[in-house]
Amino acid sequence: MSGLAQGQDGEAAALAVRIDRHVDASPTDLWTCLTDPACLKVWRRENLEFDAREGGAFREPWTDPEGRGRLTRAQVTAFHPPRGLVMVWADEDWSFDTVVSIWIEPAGAGSLVTVEHQGWQSAPERERQALMQNHESGWSNHLANWATHAESLEGRRKGD
Repeated sequence: MSGLAQGQDGEAAALAVRIDRHVDASPTDLWTCLTDPACLKVWRRENLEFDAREGGAFREPWTDPEGRGRLTRAQVTAFHPPRGLVMVWADEDWSFDTVVSIWIEPAGAGSLVTVEHQGWQSAPERERQALMQNHESGWSNHLANWATHAESLEGRRKGD
């Protein structure tokens, strides 16, 4: 399930992108695929840097649809192995920060992964909806790739 959540938080509108996905992999495999650089680069992007610890940095260069080089940066502000982490997140040309939370919970024989990207009320109003939709699409794709890779690890261990 994914979506753009809109509600009221005091006087400010609370805007968030939230994606929940059941994954047929253990929380441990999912955590490894998120925080181990070699595993992360398999399903996300080869040229990213991620120091997976509290205070660690995330840097991901990428190319936008117009062919311009871009850079996304984040700082890990909370780190709870193997259940989740929180990062302050922004693209290099943003005048505002957002917050990305990733949580992994046991669910039956697998796990429930939740990615929530908040703080969009600080984005320029004319760009806000497009940014949220782009990030919902991006997080959905990343989560699908992450799930597929983690499930393949689980399958290899079981001999599938």
